[in-house]
This record gives sequence, C-alpha cells and structure tokens, in this order.
Amino acid sequence: MGSTGSDRAAGTIRCQRCREVCKGEVVRVQDTHFHVKCFTCTVCNCDLARSGFFQKKGEYICTADYQRLYGTRCDRCDSFITGEVVSALGRTYHPSASSAVSAVSRFQSGQNPWPSQCAGCGGEIKQGQSLLALEKQWHVSCFRCRTCSMVLTGEYISKDGVPYCEADYHAQFGVKCETCSRYISGRVLEVRDKHGLNL
Repeated sequence: MGSTGSDRAAGTIRCQRCREVCKGEVVRVQDTHFHVKCFTCTVCNCDLARSGFFQKKGEYICTADYQRLYGTRCDRCDSFITGEVVSALGRTYHPSASSAVSAVSRFQSGQNPWPSQCAGCGGEIKQGQSLLALEKQWHVSCFRCRTCSMVLTGEYISKDGVPYCEADYHAQFGVKCETCSRYISGRVLEVRDKHGLNL
C-alpha cells in the first residue's frame, strides 16, 4: 500500500509498515518511509535501521536471514559468499578459493602454479621481488594508486580489482557525512535529508 494522493499533497508521510504518520526519526529506503521501530526484518523481526539489509520481493530481510534463505555457498569451504562469486563447471567459489583450485590444477599438470607476470607493468616477476595483492602478483614498485600513481606500501582500497590510495578512492567514490564532512566507511543509511529535516 502506498501513500494516498491526498497524503502526498498535504505533505504527510506514512510508515510503510504501520501506516501511521511518520514523525521524529524515520528511515527512508528509496521512496518508502518507516518509523525506526517499524523497520524490521520480515523473517526474524530484528532491527534493520542500524544494520545491513536486503530487499527481495518487496520484503526487507536482515543479512543473516537473506544468506540463509537465498545465499550462495562456496563449494570449496561451504561458507556463504558475499561480494564476487566465481562459477566454474556448475560450481561456485569465493574468488580466492577459485584461484587456489586453479593453482593446484596448474601445479599438478606440471605448470608454474602462479603467474609470473606483473599485473602493473606486464614484466617478468622474479623470485623475491613481488607482492601478492588483489589476487595478482606485482613488482613492489608497480603496485600503485590508479589515480595519483603513488606506490602503495600500506593500506589501500580497491574497486573493481583496481587499487587506490585512500584519499583518491574517497575523492572519486566516497560518500561524505553531511554533519561532520568526513568520508563514511561501510554502508550508508539515509535517515534525514541533508538539511536535518525529518522525512
């Protein structure tokens, strides 16, 4: 049930779950609004306002229940896969499990189990002069931020398999908090508009 035309015209916003008028803090998911106390998992009724959730068939489901009901399990370790999934021969794997399976099969066939080419420059990797990051081998001096080309020696953030320094990642892909202007790490939950008004 959506809001009625007269509710919208009057500026009244109703909670999708209880249909009462929303006052105080509310959670907005796209064009749908909930009281914080009403925004709960359809399966187990846990609080979703302060945790991650999935939406499936119009229902809001906590991460644990979503994985249990709809999640994909790794055929190698039997745990749930979050993020990227690798499928091979009708089976599913974590990307790291897939590379391990691939390396073992290359080793058993007498081939070098790890690629000997730098993911940065394409040059040959010689023993003792590489690092393994993003499931690829790199010369230490070639593991650089895609944007500023700074050599990454400590922490880095990747997007779509590409490394970035923290500053460039946030500048290109980050979301800033409207209150403190610092970048947000992790999931972003929109509760109010940027002017601090209740929705």
